[in-house]
Amino acid sequence: MRERFCRICGGWHQLDKWPHNCMPAENPAQSDLPAPHFVSDNIDIQSMHDGQHYTSKAKLRSSYRAAGVVEIGNEKPQPIETPKTDRNEIRNELRRVHAEYNA
Repeated sequence: MRERFCRICGGWHQLDKWPHNCMPAENPAQSDLPAPHFVSDNIDIQSMHDGQHYTSKAKLRSSYRAAGVVEIGNEKPQPIETPKTDRNEIRNELRRVHAEYNA
């Protein structure tokens, strides 16, 4: 007999005999279907470069490119490159320091 704690009533119920009144309410406005990630091109902004109002991100960016302006703030972060450890160099340095200490 497997039981689980009920968040609705605070009691314990058997999994195969779950009470109907403790079932979570369904939201008819919410679908089980996944929705695609959609980024709209619409924007209402005044350009800092030429002062014109733009309603399209593409047109705003094309005016920036035509004027040679570099748009900042939308770059992807560059991965941090860690230098590869040269173990032979570390061994040689330890041997050198050890030899100096013993001399």
